[in-house]
Amino acid sequence: MKPISLKEVIDFAWEYSDFYREFWGRRNFIPERDFRVDDDLKKIPILTKEDLLSVSTKKRSITRSKDHYYFAALSSGTVKDPLVCLQPRFAMPSYYRFVKDLVQVSDSSVLVLRPGTHAMALIAGALPEEYFLPGSIIALGDMDDLTFSAHLAQEIEMNWLVAKPSDAIRFAPILQQQGYPLSHIKFLHITGEPLTAATISLIKSLYPDACTVYIYAMTEVPAAMGLKSSLCADLDAVGSNAYHLNTEDFIFEVVDGLSVITALHEIPTPLIRYSTGDRILIKEKFQCSCGFNQDAVVIVGPRAGETSYKIGGFIFQVDAIKKVLQKLPEFVVGDFQLHIEQIAKDGRLSNLLRLVVKPVGSPTPFLTSTIREILERELYVTRYRLLKWAIQQGLIDPLLISYDTDLKGSSIIPPLEIIKPFHNLKKK
Repeated sequence: MKPISLKEVIDFAWEYSDFYREFWGRRNFIPERDFRVDDDLKKIPILTKEDLLSVSTKKRSITRSKDHYYFAALSSGTVKDPLVCLQPRFAMPSYYRFVKDLVQVSDSSVLVLRPGTHAMALIAGALPEEYFLPGSIIALGDMDDLTFSAHLAQEIEMNWLVAKPSDAIRFAPILQQQGYPLSHIKFLHITGEPLTAATISLIKSLYPDACTVYIYAMTEVPAAMGLKSSLCADLDAVGSNAYHLNTEDFIFEVVDGLSVITALHEIPTPLIRYSTGDRILIKEKFQCSCGFNQDAVVIVGPRAGETSYKIGGFIFQVDAIKKVLQKLPEFVVGDFQLHIEQIAKDGRLSNLLRLVVKPVGSPTPFLTSTIREILERELYVTRYRLLKWAIQQGLIDPLLISYDTDLKGSSIIPPLEIIKPFHNLKKK
């Protein structure tokens, strides 16, 4: 059952949102004139993240006292221009409820291992929907001190963990070192990064007694757009980023291969024909091994037009790599491709990087070592950590360098398993 109708969402935005009235007015869309039936949805102008960023969060948000509180969260999908969003609550999709009913954890001690801005909105938005059982203990871990977080987990006897996939994997050996049995963890809430076969297999092996729910969402939306669990062997076979589609809380369209969503909720910034930028494929009538009776699934690919990519606990940015390569004008042209893959190695997640550059002259071993050395020394792969540190920690394998004299442009190439379904689509 849908929370509200499409017409109610449009009427809500038109009545209460100066932002929408101005946005639609500039594009000659008047709901009373142009929207009569649901099929008229395609007449509505598409909204982009750039449109939302054109005004402040406060100016584009509808706040009403009956919702009591609004929690600000930072969208991690943008780097140069972060998008701040307000949410009063996060609706619980049917699939999440379905899995919770199967697991039936009697009581919850929850550790949220997420950055503060995300964790505050997640916890506050989840409480009204009872994601966590009444009487639950909820603690916020320290992303920069996993040993302290493990101590906190032990003190509250954690049985429920909220984390990114890469953080859940890195946290497991720290918990074991502190003497906390991973068998005590019965539920994992995983979100915040693209999945790969390596991350899924590692989480299954490290947390064998836990039911894991993987969530496809973004900060702007009032509910998860897609979900799957460790029960979904059939979905995993389709693709590491295949999910049950949440068609109750959203209307999904595919426009030029990209996801355009309409959220069927009255939220501070209504999302009506909002282009997420994600490449998606939707499959109807898919029967999954988990037993969930809703048959639409989505395969999520890389975001179009992004100049950065977040995976494995790291962020790789085109501009940052260019800046380093520009220090070697006598050796390389600024164009490059950074290919990313992930593998499971000795119970841990390793990120494989291969940088393809355009040489000025003939490549030599000296050139290769020079490029590798300066990138390791100067390229930041987190806000505060350099590539060299990540390699020393065994989180990223030593950088591979190769050459292409015909290379044009600069880009970051996600793992092949993420982009392969969309390559096949282009060939058809």
